[in-house]
This record gives sequence, structure tokens and C-alpha cells, in this order.
Amino acid sequence: MRQDPTNGALPRSYSGSYASPVLDALDPDSDQGRVYRTLTSRGRCRPEQLARHTGLPVTAVDAALTDLAAADAVLLVSDEGHDDAQVWEARPPHRVMFAVLRLEEERRAGLWRAGAELDRLYQLARRDAHGPPCVEVIEHPLDLLALTRQLQERSTEHIRWLDRPPYHSRPHDFAAQEDLQTRRMAAGLRYRTVYHQAVYDDPDLFAGMTRMVEQGEDARVLADLPVKLMIGDDHTALLVPEPDRLGVSESLVVPAGGLLNAFAGVFETLWTLGVPVSGDRAPLSEQDRKILTLMAAGVTDDAIARRLQLSRRTVVRRIAGLLDRLGATTRFQAGVQAAHRGWL
Repeated sequence: MRQDPTNGALPRSYSGSYASPVLDALDPDSDQGRVYRTLTSRGRCRPEQLARHTGLPVTAVDAALTDLAAADAVLLVSDEGHDDAQVWEARPPHRVMFAVLRLEEERRAGLWRAGAELDRLYQLARRDAHGPPCVEVIEHPLDLLALTRQLQERSTEHIRWLDRPPYHSRPHDFAAQEDLQTRRMAAGLRYRTVYHQAVYDDPDLFAGMTRMVEQGEDARVLADLPVKLMIGDDHTALLVPEPDRLGVSESLVVPAGGLLNAFAGVFETLWTLGVPVSGDRAPLSEQDRKILTLMAAGVTDDAIARRLQLSRRTVVRRIAGLLDRLGATTRFQAGVQAAHRGWL
């Protein structure tokens, strides 16, 4: 087998998450945002002063200051005559906004790097498939189905899965997969799945994803996935490299080694970029229900703000929170999720 020139190493990728203290600093309704806003408007303050101005407990102020300091949004300074007192000041808002924009640029760059790395690995895997019999070509779709089941049966720790259309399985195959996954998760096997956003367009697939999440699957959704991929523990991967053009033809079995490690690294990059799918079934507040109803009807943020007598910033923040809670990347997807949960 030809050696992977990177020895399984991946280019550095964005490993942050959607929830970040530097983002919270700009949210006027979060603890971090209230503390940061008070510091920007009142200047240097001690924690007890911030507690008084924000109405937060001192413990919450301390936690917010710790987060903001880690994000370089606030700075601990000395207080003349009070050596034992903590005095904080805000970093300039333009620095915080720059950090937010940098995070978004890194997130987008991470997507491009992951896509380029997958393409390189695919080309390498195809070359290896015609060399020594280490990477194996799967000859028939039924063989791929059997190997998919076998991989889940033999794995003991975790399954990592990039799941995207087109699908060639029959309805009873989907039911069999749900039964198998439910049984394996009950036995302690962890599933982490990144779904293509097309899962929201198919009621049956969406319902299946929801059931698996309720059973304990960790799921995320990404706008696009270039390949189908399943990795069992760290010993075997099944790759469908060109599902749109070739279907499941030229699928590959990739054994343990540098190439599999590289595929695992790409999965982890895409995982950090996906939007979590929540199994949250907590009731919706009346205000969020109104926002969600108007949002699903196609009403703009400005119109929602006017109709509900809220600031546009509050509406934008609440919509972002609803999208996160619903595991959606678009308003349409949020409407599908909300309707499924009986929120609309």
C-alpha cells in the first residue's frame, strides 16, 4: 500500500464551537454580555459593583469575567489603594468584533480545508485500491450493506458516520438499520453521525434521525457532505467516494493505518462544523412560539420585531437560539423540526 505522505496528519482546522464567550460578549441578554456592556459603559469596576449594576449574583459575575478574560474581551487591572481588590476593564468593542469575524473566517476556512483533504484522500485511496490488496474495492451494493452491518456488530467503542443521499436502500433496510443501531447503542456503542441537511427534506429520514437521537445518538447536520463514510472504532472504514455520480460503485474498505487516520481526522473537522441536533423536548416559551410561527411563515426579522414590539437584536438572538435548539441551519428546517415537535 502506498504511504500517505502526511502520515495521517491533517492541516490545522477550526476546532471551536458555535457557543463561544467572545460571541456571548455581544449578546446583551447573556451574563457575559451584561457584564461586558456594563464595563464598556461605566468603565473600570470591581465584581461587586458589576453585580449591583447588572443584577447578577457575584458568583455569576465571576464566572462571566472568567469567560470574557479567556476570550480576551476584558482585562484585570490593578486598583491603587486596594491591592487585594479585583478591578476589571473592557477591551475595545472593535477588538471583540474582530475576534468574532475571525472565528467565522476560520470556520469557513475549515470547511474548505476539510473538503480539499477529502478529495486528496479519495484520490489516494483509488490509487491504493489498484495496488497491493490493502484497500479493497466493494463489488456489489449488497456487499456494502452487509459490510455496514458487520462493521457495527464488530465495533465495541464508537461509530463515526457521514450520512448523505442518494440512498439506495429499501424501506425494510432502513428499519433493519434502526433496529441494529438501537441494539448496539443499548450495548454501549456510541454513534456520532453528521447528516446532510437533505435529511430535513424527507419526512421518513427525518423521523428516523429523530428517533435515533432520542435513543442516544449524537447527531449534527452540515449543509453539504462530499462522501458517505462510516468508521468503526479505529480499525475499518467504509467509503462511498462519489455518491452523486457513481452511486455506491467503487466503494472502498479502508483498513487501519495512516489513510484511515486521515479520514478520521476529516470526520472530526466536519463534526466541529456541524450544527448539533437536539433531543430537547422542553416546552417553548410563548414569545419564542410567536417568533417561530412568524419565522416559519416567512416574516422578516424587522417585521417580527415590529409586530412583537421587540428590538431587532433580540429577535435575531432568539432566532439564532431557536435554530440551535432545533438543530437547524435554515428557517425552513427549523419549521420542519418545530412542527414535528408540536411547537407550531
